[in-house]
Formats: sequence, C-alpha cells, structure tokens
Amino acid sequence: MNKIALIFLCILLNACTWNGIHISVLPDGNYSIVYESIGMKSDLENGDFVHPFNNNNQWVTTIKDNGDNSLTKTTINKEPIEGKLIFENEENLSYWIDVQKKEYFLRNEYYFSAKIYDLRIDEKYPSIVDFLDVEADSISWLLPAKKYIIDSALLEYQKSFDNKIFFEKINNQLGSYFDYVKKDSLIEKININSSLIVKDALKPMVNNLPRNFFKDIGPVINFHEKEFEKNTELMNDSFSFQLLLPGEIKKHNMIEDPVFSEEDDFNLYWEIEFQDISQDNFEMYGKSVIIKKNRVFWLVLMLFCCSYLIVRKVVV
Repeated sequence: MNKIALIFLCILLNACTWNGIHISVLPDGNYSIVYESIGMKSDLENGDFVHPFNNNNQWVTTIKDNGDNSLTKTTINKEPIEGKLIFENEENLSYWIDVQKKEYFLRNEYYFSAKIYDLRIDEKYPSIVDFLDVEADSISWLLPAKKYIIDSALLEYQKSFDNKIFFEKINNQLGSYFDYVKKDSLIEKININSSLIVKDALKPMVNNLPRNFFKDIGPVINFHEKEFEKNTELMNDSFSFQLLLPGEIKKHNMIEDPVFSEEDDFNLYWEIEFQDISQDNFEMYGKSVIIKKNRVFWLVLMLFCCSYLIVRKVVV
C-alpha cells in the first residue's frame, strides 16, 4: 500500500492528521520547505501544529477539498531560506530547523539539523503516559490531567491573593469533588473546559469566594487548558520529515539506513509519532558532501605534471 493510501486510511479510521515537511537544500546552502497536512477540517484548525504564517509575504498557503470529508493544506516558501528557522509558541508544537554549508577547496559539506521539543507529558500529565502503554478508561488519565490544569492555575492565582486558609478550603472542596467524580465514573463532569469544572466544584462555597474570583482565574485556567488541548490533540497527529541534501549522504541519525527508489525526491526521512515527542526531544541530523571533481582532476593533473618534471630533472 502506498503512502497516500495509508494517510487516507489513517484519517478514515482514526480521525488523525498526517503532517509532511519536505526540505530541499540547494547547492548554495539555502533551502526551501513544503508543508503538507491532510486531515479533517477541525483537526487542521485546532492549532496543535500550525503551518508558517504569511510573514512578510514569505509563505503561500492553499487548501484543497479531497472530497472525502478531509482537506489537504499546503504551505510553501516563496524565497529560499538561509540559516536557522525557529518556531516557538506555547500554544503550538515548537521546533527549529537549521541548514549550514561549509565550503572547502575540494569539496562542499552540507549539514542539516532539527529538533522538535518534547511536550513534557510525563511531568504535567503522568497518567497520560500510562494511557499510552496500556488500555485504560478515559477517566483514569483525564481526571488527573484536569486536576493538574486547575492546580497550576490556582498556584498562579495564589501569588496575587495571599490567603493560605482560603486556598486550603478551595483545595479540600476540589479534592472532594474529584473523589466524587472518580467514585461514580462521572466522565461527563470533567470532559469539559476546566473553568466550568471549577465553577461546578465550588458551588457549595460560592458565597465565600472573592467577588471576581471566576473572572480573574478564568484566563489563567484557559491558558493551561489550551496547552493541554494542544498536547492531547497531538496524540492523533503523525509527522514525516523528508530531506533532500545535495551530494552523497555521509552521516545521519535515521533509525535505518535509507532505502529509496528513483521516484523519491528526498534522500533522508524521519517518521515521528506522539510517543516520540511526549517525553523527549526528537532530534534529526544529516550530512552530505559534494566533491568538486573538476578541481580534483586539475589538482591530480598538476601534481602528476610536477612529479614528472621533478623526476625528469633528477634523471637528467
């Protein structure tokens, strides 16, 4: 089964999104990038992985309807890119790409490196890590994750409202609420925005809360909620980095040695799943070399002529 068929099968069965990043390095060391994402419209718009924006009219984006409830989004750069390209945003997947060229008398060397930053899932939502490895019901990982969001927001809010007893009461009330949800497996109580969970959980003590409590803490909760949504939405994403380096490949960190057909327009590639970036950075690198054959030829010829003249002189 070819790549395109696999992509569409993935979308139909799992509502996942396939993201391809194709990088072509030019002989002068600059490079071009083509981003391609295939998935449902809602998945392409959720913001977990975004294509470069139209910065200084550098990027062009097109969207094509595939006719099967999926879309293909393609973004290309209009001008060659030089050096390092950095995408860092707490609301989206963060990564950087770098291409360097080193020029020597007899050869040119090309270096590619890239890093996708880890999502720190094990630190923020350790229950999700267990969910990745075993069959678990949703509440067993969603509840601790929502609790993390709310606890993080409360810690930030606490900095502007110094009342230890007050926050102990809030934490006790939230703890009782989560115990109640877990005991009766009330997934519908927590499968909503965390701001709504806090409002529902603190109903019994609403008259004892500061007047603007929900208004003030809402943006803080929403910040952590968006980060959580980004991380969980990436569970259904897969990534393919395809790289075309000029010359002969000398080094790389692909899992296996590359095997390509004549139809391929790349000579290195990496397949990346959620598990690969959930707890660790994912790093890629490759090196290629172009031998300047004309210079090598003339250098060898010159050395041969010099050697011949030296030998002839000695003999004479």
